[in-house]
Amino acid sequence: MGAAPHLGTPWVKAFGPGLEPTGCIVERPAEFTIDTRGAGKGPLKLYAQDAEGFPIDIKVKDNGDGTYHCVYVPTKAIKHTIIVTWGGVTTPRSPFRVSVGEGSHPGRVKVYGPGVEKTGLKANEPTYFTVDCSEAGQGDVSIGIKCAPGVVGPLEADIDFDIIKNDNDTFTVKYTPPGGGLYTIMVLFANQVPPAP
Repeated sequence: MGAAPHLGTPWVKAFGPGLEPTGCIVERPAEFTIDTRGAGKGPLKLYAQDAEGFPIDIKVKDNGDGTYHCVYVPTKAIKHTIIVTWGGVTTPRSPFRVSVGEGSHPGRVKVYGPGVEKTGLKANEPTYFTVDCSEAGQGDVSIGIKCAPGVVGPLEADIDFDIIKNDNDTFTVKYTPPGGGLYTIMVLFANQVPPAP
């Protein structure tokens, strides 16, 4: 008696960043490959949904050599489940549990308030501005304030400030200009500069 044809799991490989537990980012294509070259013939079926039960569309391209290129775009930063079957049998490691991250969106950071206006500040009077990161995803905020040469001495100088973290992913930055002149305020989110206010 000959061996039964190899249909199903052990000979099918599914791999790639789109199936890894972490690393996928919302609204960015997540790709993976399915290799069925050692599995004989069998229909490939994919099932995917997010943790809220919403089905996820996976685009599959048959490379014509027994491999398939698959892409999906997660729309929510929650856990996703992806099931890969070949010949009606799930492949090794399937179902894949993928935690989708928010990613970093520096372009969505808003900086506003009297302390960043081009005019109207007075020396030795406290002022403030707000950094709103509520729609910017994951990332650290860095802030620096400098005054131009001639304000407090012959060289450019760092200005002390207080930063208060609010509950809604916004920050209040308070500082007091020590003298008249030009000030530079730098805000970085995930090591990138947000758009100008």
